[in-house]
Amino acid sequence: MLSSPRGRQKLQLLVCQRFDCPTSAYEETVFRACSYWHARLLAPVVRRLRPDFFTEDFKFIRYLGESTGLREINADLMNFRDVNLGQPSFWRTTLKIRVSGRKASRMAQQLFAADREAKSPTH
Repeated sequence: MLSSPRGRQKLQLLVCQRFDCPTSAYEETVFRACSYWHARLLAPVVRRLRPDFFTEDFKFIRYLGESTGLREINADLMNFRDVNLGQPSFWRTTLKIRVSGRKASRMAQQLFAADREAKSPTH
């Protein structure tokens, strides 16, 4: 189910509508959209050499997809930040070979705002 009982849509559905992708492509779509540009370039090689390298990124993306509002998004962002700071890695924290929490937050804010605007009675 991709909407909450209060009628607010989950971020996963909003992303799939915006990027015109099936829900099965949600995680990869967000990974590409929210990764730092250099991480996008290196990701295929890193994933081949270390398949578990982006595990925390994809866990974060799945949690984001279940969110129905910015309060939940902010909690997910804090958890992702804590994971990155709690397990510092030269590759993830210094070189930023990972998803950007700031990009994910900006994307979520824009999508939720557009959804609220589309549902407002003035439209």
